[in-house]
Amino acid sequence: MAKAKQIAGIDCEGTAADAIRLVLTKRFKEMCALRENALNWSDPEGVHDMRVSSRRLRGALRDFTPYLRKRGLSMMLKRTGAVADALGAVRDQDVAIIGLQKLAAGAPAEAAAILDQLVRTRETIRKEARKDLRQALHKGQLKKLQKDFVAAIDSAAESSKPRAKSARTGASYREVARRIILARLKEVEKLSEGLYQPLRIKPLHKMRIATKRLRYVLELFEPCWGQGISIFAKRVAILQTSLGELHDSDIWIETFGEHLNGMEKEPKERAAAALWLLSHFVRLHSKHLRNTLAQWRDWEAKDIGACLRDCLEKNSTPAAQDETKKHVRRHRPN
Repeated sequence: MAKAKQIAGIDCEGTAADAIRLVLTKRFKEMCALRENALNWSDPEGVHDMRVSSRRLRGALRDFTPYLRKRGLSMMLKRTGAVADALGAVRDQDVAIIGLQKLAAGAPAEAAAILDQLVRTRETIRKEARKDLRQALHKGQLKKLQKDFVAAIDSAAESSKPRAKSARTGASYREVARRIILARLKEVEKLSEGLYQPLRIKPLHKMRIATKRLRYVLELFEPCWGQGISIFAKRVAILQTSLGELHDSDIWIETFGEHLNGMEKEPKERAAAALWLLSHFVRLHSKHLRNTLAQWRDWEAKDIGACLRDCLEKNSTPAAQDETKKHVRRHRPN
């Protein structure tokens, strides 16, 4: 997943509302710019890029909502969510089809036959999902959404500005950024308890999402702390990847487990093939779980959370950035 472009013109010491307006409108524009690529079926990465962009937009909107006038923002979350869902419906099938085809290339004949059947089923689902996506990304509809979005953000940001004599009574963008990062970090740390209950899919899934959101905000707020904070974003990305691989294996275990339940009347060869597939993903699950646990143990051993909190207390001066870089280098993953 590519890192989002940095937004120029952010004043970290200025009024939060002005910076928030700039961030959200830029993020929406970036998402819309990916429309043509998303509708190019020859390259599945186009859908992926726009989906990630939509997630970054919605994550920022959700994080900034407490600092804006809320009226109208819930509707924007809902409408942008519909676009994100349409993108996700196509992307999920793209990923599944690519994964199934890759696995089929090295699977026993009977297992490959099951995988080919699943690919055809997924292709049918994807065909319908693409129709829905084309409708969701209709130029006129997307243009109307962009106009409404900008109007809603302008109104929410203007209404949220401090009414006191001095704008200094309101929180700066840097302070808002610090609060958001700390909230996201705390969420990841709390959800890490799910790692020690590996057979429960939902807690691990929540941790994966929380880790992704932490990465997004670290990347978004990099201008306020410089490259020092980007090192933490890279560290979080490693953990996110491990959790993503673990989640994928969980989903496939569930898929092939259900497949086996419906095979009582199938030939023994097909049941054996399905069992082979299930066993394959159980082994992958164990591998990815060990890797994820190792990542988290290293995180805790080096107290990465405390290092990040310490970084957030520093200002973005050259001296502070140099000190942060030295501090973080000592805590890079093994």
